[in-house]
Amino acid sequence: MQAVARYRNKDEVRKMPELLAIASTVIGTGGLDFMGQVAGELGALDAGLGQFFTPYEVSHLIAVMNLGDAASVIAEHGFITIQEPAAGAGGMLVAAADTLEAEGLSLDDAWMEAIELSRSTFYMLYVQLALRGIAGRVICGNALSCETFISAFTPAAACFVARHGHPFARQIAAEKAAEDTARKKADLIAMLEIQHMPAI
Repeated sequence: MQAVARYRNKDEVRKMPELLAIASTVIGTGGLDFMGQVAGELGALDAGLGQFFTPYEVSHLIAVMNLGDAASVIAEHGFITIQEPAAGAGGMLVAAADTLEAEGLSLDDAWMEAIELSRSTFYMLYVQLALRGIAGRVICGNALSCETFISAFTPAAACFVARHGHPFARQIAAEKAAEDTARKKADLIAMLEIQHMPAI
């Protein structure tokens, strides 16, 4: 109610549920970058951060060009992972979701991670991915320096994990195995050096 109290015109507050209903309906059906388009038209993007609105048609073309083998990836691994390191409002990931569905694939078998530097755009991104039914993690951070300021899982993420487990379990296991192998080799070399034997 503190947020509502800041509005002098209470009719604006009463319109917000209507706006949310419109946004939910439009975003849920896919086919456009609703949040990005609205932010672009309102002039809410920060040119200083390099933000600009990418037309949905361009995002869709890129998704179609890059996801041609999605069915074979899902057949081999059980799911597909997609990451967008400069996600903006999520238009590229919405286009990826639309492309997967157009190929007859289920979003239940897709995990998407999105990184966005701007805090306000991060919130737009989260809302858009959540309402589109995309499973994944949304990160407010810097993809170049690997800093994470805040992150949030979309509601569909729990369903994905229940169905497939951790999306990066294989990579985590491989990294652990490589670390174990390196540690064993270092231990063997140290033991050989103690015994004054040539290292292998």
